[in-house]
Parts: sequence; structure tokens; C-alpha cells
Amino acid sequence: MKVTKKIMFFVLVLLMVGCQEQEQDQNEESTPSSEFNEQLAMVITESEARFALDDLIEIVGGSYHFDDIHRTLEVTINEDEFKLIDGVPVVERNGEYLPTEEIYLISEGEKGQEKLFLPVEFIEIALGVPVQFEEEHVTFAWYGPTEKVGGPPETFDFEQWDVDQMVEYLSFLQKPIKNAEVSKVSNHLPGAPRAYRNGFHEGIDWYDFASGGNINTDTPVYAMAEGVVVRADHNFVEYESPAERNIDLAYTEELGETPEYIFDRLRGRQVWVQYPGGVMNRFAHLDAIPEGLQVGDRVNAETIIGYVGNSGTSGAVNQDLTELHLHQDLLIYGELFWKPLSQEEVLEVLEGIWD
Repeated sequence: MKVTKKIMFFVLVLLMVGCQEQEQDQNEESTPSSEFNEQLAMVITESEARFALDDLIEIVGGSYHFDDIHRTLEVTINEDEFKLIDGVPVVERNGEYLPTEEIYLISEGEKGQEKLFLPVEFIEIALGVPVQFEEEHVTFAWYGPTEKVGGPPETFDFEQWDVDQMVEYLSFLQKPIKNAEVSKVSNHLPGAPRAYRNGFHEGIDWYDFASGGNINTDTPVYAMAEGVVVRADHNFVEYESPAERNIDLAYTEELGETPEYIFDRLRGRQVWVQYPGGVMNRFAHLDAIPEGLQVGDRVNAETIIGYVGNSGTSGAVNQDLTELHLHQDLLIYGELFWKPLSQEEVLEVLEGIWD
């Protein structure tokens, strides 16, 4: 009799546990957002779902700095650092650029009192955290500090490299224009003064008269190595007139430097390619970009990413072909490769890579 009662007792317990587990499973299925424990107010416009940056920082911690002269935003969350420029559809994370057009800076209000917004995609793509959309907010799980994503190794310090080390690191890159040669004209090299905009030349110029190769608007520009497209300006809009461009240039004279958002427009139509090891190329002043080339595409040294032009220059605004050339900026983890080098050493590096 006692054995029978024990058996009945265990059967009853098993039935109760089973019912409780079934009820728990049903509750979890009926409340799929239970793990999404942070709520962030969201504003939906015609073009995006966005949130106030201050609201995100209040939830996840971190800090940010907005430079209202350069119109640049730097955000630090945990160990990750993000950089954006107003009007430029790219985001830099720890010195590497993400292949997305869905993250950009949104600034509203008077200068010095701007309110900053970011698209919800910043949480999903840049932070790598899934979100769930509700009626007036998004919810997401936030568990505190996470490991740094990408970026240079702790011991990485290319500013201490000599010419040979720099050549070795960049030697995987082929020429952007086949059969062209590195220009030895000092004005075509990084660091040369640019009085018209109160700044310095940041990249490498490939002109027909200095680099050969019969460079014109039919000249293809190649991706140089295996990488990923992180920017492709299919919808680039040129300055409407010389007068409009001169307004920006007058502002650079007033400041004594070139604000980043103006600098970007002066580069004209661009394609940016991110390579392994933090290396990135900005191809500028392009005349055209292949229609099929899109952000996120994987490319290699034989991929045509555009054609030589003069977009962004005074020649383009005047609707003539003066200043026709390829401008190429070469960066390592978000920093211009030539910063620790003299101009003579820069030329040595470029000749060591390509000539």
C-alpha cells in the first residue's frame, strides 16, 4: 500500500512539473520580447527610424563629442570608438569602416545647440545588438561592457615604422591605374600645401602628364586588392555654381583650415574600399562609378570601381575637363599612412610599392 501511494505521489509530481514547464513555455512564446530589457524612444520619419544620441548614452553609458566646426561626431561605448561626419554615409569603428549606408549622422538645431540623432541601424550594425520595434520605441538587450570589435592590435604602432616596414605592410596593393607611374611632382604627394582651401594635400594624385598611361575619363580605376566597398557615391551632387563652391572656400579662409564636411564635398564623387589589416583607400574626383558596384561588394585588384574624373574641383564646376586626375587617400586604421613620414620618405614608400 505504501509503495502504491509513493508511485501515485511521484506521478502527481511529474504531472505538476510538466504542467508548469508547459505553462512556462507558453508564457515565453507569448512574450518574445522578455529578453529585450532596455527601451529607447524612437522617432519615425519618411526616411528612417531614429533615436536621440543622448538617450542611447544614458542607457549604455559611454560618451561623445560633436565638433560643430568640422561637423564630426566621435562616440565611445565600452572599448569601441565610432566616428561619423555630417553628410557622409559612412561609419568608422575602431579605425575600420563598416560596409553599410544605413548609418549616418543626423543633426538638428542651431550651431552650438545641435541635437544629434542616429538611425536605429547603429544599434543593430555598429553595436551588433538585435532590436525589436514597438510602436514608439525599440527594445534591446544590454548586458554591459563587451569586448572591443576589430581595430589595431594593442602593440600596433605604425607611427614608429621606417620606410621598409611601411612598404612591406602596403605591398599587397596594386596600382589603381594600370601602366601609370607614381608622380614625382611634390605637389601631387601627401603633405603638399593647398592654399585655395587653407589646408594640406592628404593623398596621391595621378595626372596624365606626370603619371603617363593616357589618363582620361575613359580610364578605369581598379580596386587594387581584395577588399570590401564601404562607400559608393552613385547619387553624388556637384556644386551648382562656382559661387556656391566659393562660399565654402571662403569659410575655410575664415577658419584657416578645411572643415571635414567641406573637405569631403571637395573630393567629389568617391568610392572607398576597406582592406584587411586596417588599410583603406578613398578614391576621389571620379567621373563615374559602375552601376552594379554597391556598398558591401567584395572586390579585388581586377575590379573596376570607377573612372577618372574631376568631380568636386573647379574644373567640374566650370564644366570643363581641367584638373582631370585620380586622387587617392591611403589610410591605416583611420589615420593617413604618411603622417609619420617626411615627403621624401613618402615618395620612397610609393615607389617601393608600385615602381
